[in-house]
Amino acid sequence: MTQQACIVSNLSLELPQHKLFDRLSFQLPLQQFSGLIGRNGQGKSLLMSILHHQQNSQLPYSGQILWQCPHQHLAQLQRVETDTIAQALDIEDLYLCFERIQQGIASFKDYDQVDNFWHLPTEWQQLLESAKLPSDLSTPIQYLSEGQKTKLALCRLFLLKDHYLLLDEPSNHLDTQGRKWLIQQMARHPTGGLIISHDRELLAHVQGIFALNQFGLHYYGGNYALYYQQHQSQVEALSQSVQQEKRELKQLKEQQHLSQMKAQKRKKTGEKLKASGSQAPILLDAQKEQSEQSLSHLRKQQIKQLADTTNELQQKQVQLEYFKSQSFEFTQLTGKSGEILRCQQLQLAYTKTKPIDLAITAGEKLHLRGKNGVGKSTLFKTIQGFIKPLSGEIHCKVNTAYLDQNLSLVEENLSAVDYLLSIDPELSEQQCRTLLGSLQIRRDKALMSLSSLSGGERLKVALLAVKLQSLELLLLDEPENHLDIESRELLAHAIHSFNGAVILVSHDDQFVEECGIKEFYILA
Repeated sequence: MTQQACIVSNLSLELPQHKLFDRLSFQLPLQQFSGLIGRNGQGKSLLMSILHHQQNSQLPYSGQILWQCPHQHLAQLQRVETDTIAQALDIEDLYLCFERIQQGIASFKDYDQVDNFWHLPTEWQQLLESAKLPSDLSTPIQYLSEGQKTKLALCRLFLLKDHYLLLDEPSNHLDTQGRKWLIQQMARHPTGGLIISHDRELLAHVQGIFALNQFGLHYYGGNYALYYQQHQSQVEALSQSVQQEKRELKQLKEQQHLSQMKAQKRKKTGEKLKASGSQAPILLDAQKEQSEQSLSHLRKQQIKQLADTTNELQQKQVQLEYFKSQSFEFTQLTGKSGEILRCQQLQLAYTKTKPIDLAITAGEKLHLRGKNGVGKSTLFKTIQGFIKPLSGEIHCKVNTAYLDQNLSLVEENLSAVDYLLSIDPELSEQQCRTLLGSLQIRRDKALMSLSSLSGGERLKVALLAVKLQSLELLLLDEPENHLDIESRELLAHAIHSFNGAVILVSHDDQFVEECGIKEFYILA
């Protein structure tokens, strides 16, 4: 029998705006990694936060959470909030003891503190080197890229071999080598963990899938590919069931109409007999009363049968509507041709990249590749004018949109509707709601502040803002981060069909392929 890391019973979370989940009961298997998937805004990060914080959670949840082992959490956005690598790994005290011992200035207390831990410095160095991170534990964090910070935060957790790990989108910002490193470390971590992820490559290496939606939490054994097969079969069966229910409902209405017509005909026949005087009135009255009682009983039965069938059909239609695809496309452009961007002998600030010579023509799509920390985001900021280059020239002839990893484009104090109105004041509130609804941001969520939405939902709002501005060159820095799998496919299709120019940074090869981008430039 599989041991359990955590047992959860009747877990519910209801926020002022809406109920996220209700009476979830499940168990997290020990010694294996499971994936937690679901649409943006479904409550995955909140569920993971509740599992981690429990009694200290600020969220108004109810239910029981029983941990059978220690656990640790990697948040989706705030990866590292310390000054040095030693602090980020939570080993600063031991590190300083070892430093004093090496320098010959250690006290007896230092030697007592490192007793039984002499093997750790080698372990720290090996882990950092495997992650391609600086091995000097005093290195300041400010010099690391977002991908390097993510790997550093993961290193801290992988040092805790007896802890069950709660990882919220751990592969975000990681380059191809970083993702391979993460998968290797997961295989070596003995206690297992739960991973929120939309990364299909990463989800290929889990042993189970928890799928969270508005109808509950459902567990599927195996990796994402096996889950997807089962899910598609269920949706197809649901679709066929809805069609069958519609046919049955139509037949039921026809049968009820026919039976009512027959009852009305019998009633008229009785009235004619009474009027003719051919039968005793008392007998006819008794027959009439019996007929009316039978008709009343029949009508009640028919009303209940019709209501039950209609209600069952509506419930299935709601489920099928939930699984329907979203819709999104960038605004198509007209009249642009020729070269729109040229970088000549461009030397970036804060990096050691080779001088960049790069030209983009109207409608061209380019995959900007390079390892974490090489300067891909810095190049985008330089093109956008946020950072001055050390040398070289940039000639840009069109308006651009820069969608950065931290969604700086979005004003988080505004609601989604108000933010879109600030981009295009000529829109009506209903038009904004329609746009948001096409990306599953509906009802109260459209009026909530952007800061209270999930990372994926904020990204969707940012994409709508880009769409409204009809820009000729899109600088997209890992735009698939935070998006659920369905939304990633939707965005890839939008990029593929867009007739403007795109420079895309992404470490997800499958996403790049779905975008239809074949040209690439390697930043080295």
